[in-house]
Amino acid sequence: MFTGYGNCFRLDALELTAEHIRHKEHWTFATLERFRALLANPEFPCLFGRKAVAAKTCHIVFARAAHLASDIARGLGDYIRTIEPIPLKQRIGSPLLVFLETRAGSTLAEQQAMAWSVMQEVHLHDPQPWPQQVPRDPDDTQWSFCYAGMPLFINMSFPGHVHMKSRNLGDAIAFVINPRESFDEVASATTESGQRIRARIRERVREYNEGVMPESLGFFGQEDNFEWKQYQLQEAGSLKPSRCPFHVHAMPETLIEN
Repeated sequence: MFTGYGNCFRLDALELTAEHIRHKEHWTFATLERFRALLANPEFPCLFGRKAVAAKTCHIVFARAAHLASDIARGLGDYIRTIEPIPLKQRIGSPLLVFLETRAGSTLAEQQAMAWSVMQEVHLHDPQPWPQQVPRDPDDTQWSFCYAGMPLFINMSFPGHVHMKSRNLGDAIAFVINPRESFDEVASATTESGQRIRARIRERVREYNEGVMPESLGFFGQEDNFEWKQYQLQEAGSLKPSRCPFHVHAMPETLIEN
């Protein structure tokens, strides 16, 4: 039995664990091998992700189908405690990859609906209140998903994606998670270097997807950009919510009064 669910491993450490080596027939091993092969492709658009996988500095969490939210919450909490002391510019080299055990044969829309539902449940495990400086409304351009007090960006990748190949990382749903501020530090919309980096990556996305480019990709904080629309990208067969499926749970009245 694989007992590493909910543990946050750095890739180099995971490869040395008995759990990883012993379970080569397990979905976790196959999922990681598939992911590494995809990121080894020089055409894969995310340059930061390719570098992190090559250096083995990314972090990995596996979540069981029956305990997705609790496994993710535990691993995400460990990741945030690990990443907080790291300077902002270096955090981009240490993303978190969360792989969710995924039922074979599910549709893209079903996978996306489950991903949002799991995010909502993870939020209920949050040990800290929502940060006061971050809006609670996903339709605010300054909104980001938060956990343990840290604003995050979550790239949702699904096995059901056909045309949006850059958002298909294998047979398991995957969340690629980075601290929100990391992107602003290395690829800010307010600097020429940041704009060049983003333009380069987005052109690589277009080429990798054979011309398919999501319309919802924008820059954090711009008046026409909403982060939640970048978490889940759309193609034919996608879930098409008119509003963000995630909502911040209500604050206790005592906290509101204070």
